[in-house]
Amino acid sequence: MEKDEKKSKVQAYVDRKREAVIARGRMDALFEAYHKHAERWSMLPAEPFLSMMHRALAVASLHLALLPPDEFTAWTLNIKEPPMNFFVCGDNNQFGVTGRVYTSDVKTGESSRLFMESQRPKREPTHSVLDVQGRDVFGIFEEFYARSEQIPNRLFEISENEFALIRGLPLVDLDWLGQLTAATAREHLETELELIEERPYHFHCGCNPRIILKVMQGMFSQQPDELFLGDPQVEVHCPRCGRHWWVTREDFNAGPNKLGIA
Repeated sequence: MEKDEKKSKVQAYVDRKREAVIARGRMDALFEAYHKHAERWSMLPAEPFLSMMHRALAVASLHLALLPPDEFTAWTLNIKEPPMNFFVCGDNNQFGVTGRVYTSDVKTGESSRLFMESQRPKREPTHSVLDVQGRDVFGIFEEFYARSEQIPNRLFEISENEFALIRGLPLVDLDWLGQLTAATAREHLETELELIEERPYHFHCGCNPRIILKVMQGMFSQQPDELFLGDPQVEVHCPRCGRHWWVTREDFNAGPNKLGIA
């Protein structure tokens, strides 16, 4: 990440009157960085899938803004027709959010599914799998919150590239929360709310030559010939962000601890 790279600021609020917590932020900087990355590696999807990816990245950022500062979360939305995966993940240690769209060699089940994993240091990771319908990203994630986490949440695009997540606390008025629209949610967010925190999220994966080499060694330590097939180097794609890396047989044999890159 460049030092002058712009970030998408997400504010977290508590609404004591309505018994809700809220995350709100503009995602222009996040989307711009995703576009540059995806275009560089020839992965930018066409519409309507680009808009779906935008919403998935926005949900990841809003979701992380209401989580502890050491949490990592990842989702894969597996769409049955056409077969494709939307992968997004985020790490609150670096306020980084990344993701990619898979359109080739995608395996699907009998229905579309949402897979979720969440991790915190010194704790067991949590996993969820949910059968879903359609392509409404907000609706899919609201269903995930209701069925897997049993917490009422609403997601809105309240203006162009500005998004909000409204999460009900135990005493929330469920009728009020369920009847919100993008317009009424925007009006409500202009009322007096208590700011908790602001976090700067940016498009960032964290992959580097050492990490990629370590992963490849873990997968092919006993079968290096199956990886290189006689070639001196092999091209590898980061599974999170899709960036291309070249792994040489010399570096593979030496190992990541001897790779002179931090």
